[in-house]
Amino acid sequence: MKKVISILLALTMLVSITGCTGKKEEVDKKTNGEISSDDTTNQEDETSEDISSKYEGLVNIDEDSNGVLDWQEKEIDLVFAMKFYGTEDDQNTMFLNIKKFMEKYPNIKVTRDAQFKEQIDDFEELEILTARSVEGTLPDIFYSPMSAEVYDRELVLDLTPYVESDKEADMISENAKEFMKSYDGKIIYGLPFQSVGRIPVLNLKLLRENNITIPGYDWTYEDYEKLREEVAKLTPNNPIFPGIIDFSEIGPHYFDSIPNGWKGYNAETGKFDFASSKRFGEWFELVAKEGKEGLHFYDLTEEERTAKCGNFGWPWGDGFEAVGNVWLYALHGDVNTLIKERELEIDIYPMPKAPEGGTTSIQAYYDTLSLSRNLEDDPVKAEAAFQLLKWLSYGEEGLKAKWALIDEYTGLPEDAPLRAEDKLMDFIQGWPVTTNPEVLKYHPLVKGFPEDSQLAIYNFEAFKDEDFQQILSNPVPYPRNIPAVARAYAQLNIWDIKNQIKDQGVRYSDIAEEWDELMNTYLDDYLREYKNK
Repeated sequence: MKKVISILLALTMLVSITGCTGKKEEVDKKTNGEISSDDTTNQEDETSEDISSKYEGLVNIDEDSNGVLDWQEKEIDLVFAMKFYGTEDDQNTMFLNIKKFMEKYPNIKVTRDAQFKEQIDDFEELEILTARSVEGTLPDIFYSPMSAEVYDRELVLDLTPYVESDKEADMISENAKEFMKSYDGKIIYGLPFQSVGRIPVLNLKLLRENNITIPGYDWTYEDYEKLREEVAKLTPNNPIFPGIIDFSEIGPHYFDSIPNGWKGYNAETGKFDFASSKRFGEWFELVAKEGKEGLHFYDLTEEERTAKCGNFGWPWGDGFEAVGNVWLYALHGDVNTLIKERELEIDIYPMPKAPEGGTTSIQAYYDTLSLSRNLEDDPVKAEAAFQLLKWLSYGEEGLKAKWALIDEYTGLPEDAPLRAEDKLMDFIQGWPVTTNPEVLKYHPLVKGFPEDSQLAIYNFEAFKDEDFQQILSNPVPYPRNIPAVARAYAQLNIWDIKNQIKDQGVRYSDIAEEWDELMNTYLDDYLREYKNK
């Protein structure tokens, strides 16, 4: 993408986000993650032969016609940049899976880029990647911290030929396919190697001790609220709180089906849209009302908390809330703390079915890997790099190899530098974006662990629910693939809306438009800055 085109595309996006409702020239807008009929990943009307011919010279290259693809036999060196899962190669679970890839393809040597081994802020990492690109030292494969920006700064290779020509890619979830595409619909800039969603958890011990009916996994939002109402009857005279499923960030999508909906952002209009999220507003008003009634620990004054609860300061972890939340990436630590250390009885739950007018979904972050734009000049190396991307993200063989590492690193001495018992989620790495049930049944949380294993405490029945598995593969993603949205979010504390309702006695409808105006001003300002990069 040439610089002139980049500027024109950014200007087009700016006009769209500042309220233009004219004809859409570049992008066929989507709603709720549905892919349009001309989507680059749609292969229904093309045969394998058509696709191979379409991308001749990019995929399935076999210059000597010996029946072995060139990427599988030529000596290839790849540089990999990733800040997750630890600095030491022999203790980094993702790199251990890369070693499995190298064992299968000994002609390919992958090394880690030392500059990206340490944890670093996404905004800072973007600047480092940009500088490395100018120097001509951009890693071949790298974690994509801010997807819209890495695309607009011309850092990434278009993966469309590889995704379109790969049948396994047909099983990538629809929201992930949408997320993989650049904001103008021109290219596929990367592949999500995991989704990490936020999911509900119930305190079964508290419910049983207070004779409150435990819902089934097929529960609805109404069931969820009835359960909380029963707990709330106990709160005035006990240090027991209903707790909540945190709908604060995904609520506009869950309650009102706002496209994407993260923190009030409407992906279809390109604007923040709190005013249209009326049921989300009702939820905020409910939470504010409950706060005034003393049903939420953190809405109590310090004096009230001390008088009611003594010295406990984490009601969920101390076992005094009925409903909580856990991020999938934090499952290992949370389960160890709650079950092993604090001896609570908890259970993972699917999201309750959304009320009428909403969409049942979970919020999640897609963590994405991209390939360097410099690989355009070496199609054989580019194809090898893509195959590694596939191995690390949606490919069945790579996923099974990753999950098999758990068996290799289970049962080691307690002083071993890496044990599955100590870092389970580093091995599992969230949830894959494939929807293939024949692959998902091998996911460690679906397959489960032997009852005599230390890992048996992660055997939650909800993960065996196929509908829940599909939702985990297809969550509503944090929209870092849309220009400047992440920058605007840095100015938003979504809970300020609830506090404003609670403390000022206003209705959500009184302030929603003010929040839209504020956030869209931030968005417009950042888009102007973004366009000038």
